[in-house]
Amino acid sequence: MRVLITNLFVSNNSGTEAVVELLADGLRRAGHQTMLLAPTLGDMADRMRQRGHHVVDRIAEIVEKPDIIHGQHLTPCLTALARFPDVPAVFSCHSASLEVEAPMLHPQIRRWIAVDEACKAKCLSRGVPADKLDLIYNAVDLQRFKPRLPLPSRPARGLLLTKHLAHQQAVREACSKSNIHLDELGPATGRFSYQLEKDLLEYDIVFATARMAIEAAAVGCSIVVCDARGFAGLLDTANMKAWRQMNFGVGLLTRPTTVENLMEAISRFDADHAAKVSAYFREVADASHFVEEHLRVYNQAMQADTDATADERSLATACWIEEVGVSYAPRRWAAVVKEIHGWRTAPDQTALVELLRSSTKTLESNAASLMELGEQVKSIGPDIAKIGSILDVSASLDSVAQDSQARLHRLEEQLSGLSNFVNESKRLYNGVVPLFVRKMLLRARGRV
Repeated sequence: MRVLITNLFVSNNSGTEAVVELLADGLRRAGHQTMLLAPTLGDMADRMRQRGHHVVDRIAEIVEKPDIIHGQHLTPCLTALARFPDVPAVFSCHSASLEVEAPMLHPQIRRWIAVDEACKAKCLSRGVPADKLDLIYNAVDLQRFKPRLPLPSRPARGLLLTKHLAHQQAVREACSKSNIHLDELGPATGRFSYQLEKDLLEYDIVFATARMAIEAAAVGCSIVVCDARGFAGLLDTANMKAWRQMNFGVGLLTRPTTVENLMEAISRFDADHAAKVSAYFREVADASHFVEEHLRVYNQAMQADTDATADERSLATACWIEEVGVSYAPRRWAAVVKEIHGWRTAPDQTALVELLRSSTKTLESNAASLMELGEQVKSIGPDIAKIGSILDVSASLDSVAQDSQARLHRLEEQLSGLSNFVNESKRLYNGVVPLFVRKMLLRARGRV
């Protein structure tokens, strides 16, 4: 079977990238051919190529037609659907909060996959049929992540695995007060590891969520489930099954990640409980079952009867483009851009007009005041030659105010194009008299 997997990144071995790698490696071991499409590639892509995976960032480089498309993230999934309109697809949702992960209906997508209960609820809320939705929990490559030696009675070394830094200081302080030496890895820290399975063997307690927490638990580390979004607590035998159903994710992070909560969790460190948790995950989270479940879903999608016409598929693809293609209307693309690049949503046009009107009135008032000051300076007499240029500045300010009013009327007539409006606004403000002119006038007044 030829499987085309899409993802936003195959670069830094975090999040869905690691899931893609685990799945692709498992598929190849099972005798299947893998192709990966991701707009952003890095060292991780090179390493996967060395193991026989076809990893590209341009759809034209996918020469062989796949048997199934495994879509992850809306934008690269759309590219694959448009390129191979007669190939069945499945779509995986890895986040209950990110819009780029939220599923959209399409005749080519015949099955959906959620990684936890929160993602399952998200899929159902977006219209995914319950009978076409499968729940497949994240897994661990037990051949890579070996069990560590028994834990000590008290934790001495800790590891923070994180995408965000908002909770970093709290974790640092809690570890310092608990006499735990803390190391940090992850996108937020700028430090990455391509041998996490070896690194984890050196740590007693790990602060993490989601897949990273599962891997560390399988190794035998004690886990405090927390990140910048919130705090769940210490993973133990009482909560391990329920927390796995939530993928150690946002649905559990109901308390703030504070020093007090962290220290309370650290105080409950128990080597025996951690060993039992490790044994549980090594039994239920093996990657071989994970791959088998995906192959089952692939086969169901390929065998599913569909009466969708070519026109219906084309219409669905066009509807996706309407949502994720950049447009004036603030559709899904705006949320996706913000999630990926951190860009702010463009300000409301009405608010911009009001701001421009207010600034124009301020300019007019300032120009009148400066003209009055100019008259006062002019009445001084002999010394006027020294500061005569100030009068020219005052007169030019009056011209600026009048020009601003004229530009306002022109801009209000051009509101149909937001980009032109914003650019014109910036140009107007760049033309405002700078602060040093006002300082120069004040100094002149002081001399006379």
